[in-house]
Amino acid sequence: MTTHVTIPVALLALSLSGCAFQETLKSGTEDPCATLKAIVEDYPTEFASFRKDGSDYSSVTIYRAKEELIRGHCEVWAWGNADSAYVCTVGAPDPEVATARYVQAVERISGCLGPEWMFEEAVRERDGRADGLVTRFRHQEASNPIVSVHKIEDRWRRAVYLYIGSPARAF
Repeated sequence: MTTHVTIPVALLALSLSGCAFQETLKSGTEDPCATLKAIVEDYPTEFASFRKDGSDYSSVTIYRAKEELIRGHCEVWAWGNADSAYVCTVGAPDPEVATARYVQAVERISGCLGPEWMFEEAVRERDGRADGLVTRFRHQEASNPIVSVHKIEDRWRRAVYLYIGSPARAF
């Protein structure tokens, strides 16, 4: 079942207004839809085609992304055991910019993915508390990754991030 996200006119206007326009997300690729589809297709290889140099940490290796869906903000995280994710994270200075960026990202992702991708929007929870919104896109083929856009808002931070990877790590 496909659920459509309703975007209030005020939010759409906000994302198109002069101030918020300066705060919109910019892609680091000429054709973001083609790049998104290529990233999804590269999921079985742990996004090997999209990895640049990496940094090793105790439980994860983080690679800079060769192609960035959000310019300057994307990485490939690899935990081992064929578990990887393509992640883009961008902060926001205030709730209005966070909402505008979230709406923009959801619109762009839903416009690129085909009708075989179902999506839902939900309250995002962390440690039993609401801390934003998430829109999850799922393909009817279980072997495909989940694609999700998160808007995180709490007292200390505001951010929007894109996650492409295992449903087990998508929250």
